[in-house]
Amino acid sequence: MPSILVFGHKNPDNDAISAAIGYAYLKNELAKKNGEDVTYEAVRLGGLPPETEWILSENGIETPRLIEGVGEGDKVILVDHSEALQSAEGLENAEIVEIIDHHRLGGLTTAQPLRYNAMPVGSTCAIVAREFGIEGIEMPKAIAAVLLGAMLTDTVIMKSPTTTNFDRDIIAKTAEFVGVDPVEYGMSIFKCRSNPAELPVDKIVNADAKEFELSNGNKVYIGQFETVDLQAVLGREAEIREAIKALVAEKGYQFVLFFATDILAEGSQFICEGDTEFVNKVFGIDVTGKSVWMPGVLSRKKQVAAPILAA
Repeated sequence: MPSILVFGHKNPDNDAISAAIGYAYLKNELAKKNGEDVTYEAVRLGGLPPETEWILSENGIETPRLIEGVGEGDKVILVDHSEALQSAEGLENAEIVEIIDHHRLGGLTTAQPLRYNAMPVGSTCAIVAREFGIEGIEMPKAIAAVLLGAMLTDTVIMKSPTTTNFDRDIIAKTAEFVGVDPVEYGMSIFKCRSNPAELPVDKIVNADAKEFELSNGNKVYIGQFETVDLQAVLGREAEIREAIKALVAEKGYQFVLFFATDILAEGSQFICEGDTEFVNKVFGIDVTGKSVWMPGVLSRKKQVAAPILAA
């Protein structure tokens, strides 16, 4: 029986992995309903975030298989991204049959027509949850809990400026179905993350990081670490700075921008190495050799990557 792989971006966050799980389940149910001889498998391109590990364990959901890449003859569905830089190695040789996303168009081209489902909303999992209703497929509570968790982490418990009324409505309905208070559930998820004082520094820097290509052709790396204990992260600023300096040297990035987001204080601390003047100009700050507090900055997509890519 042919299999189609469903996966999110490299350095997957909760939304990337949860969307793959939810959408693969939906597609398998639709295949059964329509008598199609095909299976859909949720896989991942990186390690499991601690909050995802907790949610999957709590709901008895199997961890998606880790893959190194894809290639000739593989059919794939991309969730939570549409940029080749952020996707699986060998993607240019595979056939992309669908994309489900909530980010900008990433310049991918395909040989065949495909289903493209993108919305300017707070999480890919909200789009996936909506698809269950559209397709008339019953969502199990375990899948609903997984999708809800990702909606809450990606919208920073609905505090992120990317949060829309669409997100709030889907979150409210899904939380009611699961039988939880969304804010309490969201806080429990964030609190289950590993203590940043104990994490290896590369886990902090690369936990949720993405490559982007600027208009000049140079690549940059933007990483975000969301926490309820910002001081524990800042206590390791020297280590973080050395780690991102090494990334600039090793990968040839124009700059690496890391920011630690304080969920409770609703802002982020910027740490940057490389071409800091570029970042200074974009944000009107001085992040050269020091970290800078950015009040109200919660979203990489809307408040950090977008102005950098527009510069």
